[in-house]
Amino acid sequence: METNMKIDTDKSAAGVLPVVAVLCVAALTSAFVFHDHHKRKVFIGSIGLFASVTMYGSPLVVVKLVIETKSVKFMPFYLSLTSFLASSLWMAYGLLSHDLFLATPNLVGSPLGILQLLLYCKYKKKATEQEENTL
Repeated sequence: METNMKIDTDKSAAGVLPVVAVLCVAALTSAFVFHDHHKRKVFIGSIGLFASVTMYGSPLVVVKLVIETKSVKFMPFYLSLTSFLASSLWMAYGLLSHDLFLATPNLVGSPLGILQLLLYCKYKKKATEQEENTL
């Protein structure tokens, strides 16, 4: 049991270290290469935009699994709902404040949240029907 926990910890550390390295390189690059505030803002904003779009795109793996298995057991409803609501609110705030670095990833996240909720509604009904048939 202890060996499995060590392997999981090693995998987690191996996944976190590259992210920390990229953040350090970005901070150092921003500090020493870009001397203009606007250029620093664009550089760091672009990295944040990429990271946010990647974060909102990551549930697509689960979406594929839901479609293949026709089951929502891998996709928690409240996580999908909260992600959609947060993304929609940040998108509205970004658009109202004319901040494209804030609005752009959420313009991707909101439709993906809608997709998750629609899939949940579609396949939740099938899961409920299957449970009723087994009783």
